[in-house]
Amino acid sequence: MNRASMSVAALVCAALGTAHADGPSPGLRFVPGSTEKLEQLLGEQDKERHQPTLSRTLTRYGIEGTDLGYSFEHQGRIYFLFGDTVGRLDHALDTIAVTDAREPERGVRLDFLTRPNGQYLTIEPPGISMGAFETPNGGISLGGRIYVTVRTNHAPDWSTDRSVLTRFAPPASFTPLRALSQAPTGHFLTMSLHADPVPGGTSGLPPGGPYVFIWGTGKYRHSDAFLMIAPEARFEGGQGTRYFAGLDPAGAPKWSVNEADAKPLVQNGTMGDISVTWAKEPGLWLMTFDSRAPAKQGVLLAYARLPWGPWSERQIIFDMSRDGALGKFIHDPGIAPDDGLEGPIIGKPPSAARSVHGGQYAPYVIERWTRTEGNTLNLYYTLSTWNPYVVVLMKSRLQTE
Repeated sequence: MNRASMSVAALVCAALGTAHADGPSPGLRFVPGSTEKLEQLLGEQDKERHQPTLSRTLTRYGIEGTDLGYSFEHQGRIYFLFGDTVGRLDHALDTIAVTDAREPERGVRLDFLTRPNGQYLTIEPPGISMGAFETPNGGISLGGRIYVTVRTNHAPDWSTDRSVLTRFAPPASFTPLRALSQAPTGHFLTMSLHADPVPGGTSGLPPGGPYVFIWGTGKYRHSDAFLMIAPEARFEGGQGTRYFAGLDPAGAPKWSVNEADAKPLVQNGTMGDISVTWAKEPGLWLMTFDSRAPAKQGVLLAYARLPWGPWSERQIIFDMSRDGALGKFIHDPGIAPDDGLEGPIIGKPPSAARSVHGGQYAPYVIERWTRTEGNTLNLYYTLSTWNPYVVVLMKSRLQTE
């Protein structure tokens, strides 16, 4: 077999999760200047373009704004989990929307789930506190059922927060199942979930699969990234859960039954929201997260052949200053004359909107829309902007190498 044939064979093995740790793998390189905002996904009017949004959420549902937008697919539809929502109901409550869109550049209309009385559905599992800063932080479809994870028991210093797994039965029923992680030492207070996409299971996992991969962060915006795995067949009860505990001398993953043994697989120190999705072509896991000083600032991307890595060097795929978003679709109170982007806001009176600086956080990739065209990987993701308190759809391009 010649060198070129060996390289192709190794790439195929990598995509199937069976390649050796030291084998070659495809790479991704961000295309400078490629990131763009496609549309504002919610609210009544696109703040930048002064045109109605496709979703018209104020007219249709009484929703002015929200943030987050973690997505997963269930029975052919994309579900979006949104955070504290400015609308007709209590602003601390969280919401769910769906879409059937398959071509994001043709426009995306969100349909929010509603109760029989016509009010938008809020995420309120019985017995679980869902006030301010207590939000959905992950979701997955398994065996025809929807599971939603939430962060609850919030304290201003994040010392009492915990994450809880719930089962959601449309149209409006949530059933709490089990606790997943607990502050102050828990590593999975915010998370990203994914079933193993490899037929027969990814190599390097303990017996008992197939597994659900759960990447997590601990104290919000003060964390690294960690990994735990839970058998799909026992997901509701959690029996057989293991935590990535580093690599052995041969480079194979070690697994522990104790969360205290979990070792970071991506070190950053400022991570909060995290998104990990599978790109079938070129057979890589993609991790996006928002990062801040003293680490690199902006929306970062890393990729890996295996769920535990090794993860690539982090690349900045969006920065609100570098990419010209300030004063365009993210409010900058320092711009004169006023950029006109302020509002809605949350947690402060509307009169304070002019002085509240916008931000960049929660870059959640929509896996269904990830696609490769030639040697270009197109990545579509939601992004929250704080002021205005809305979620926009972004696109970035990466070159495969």
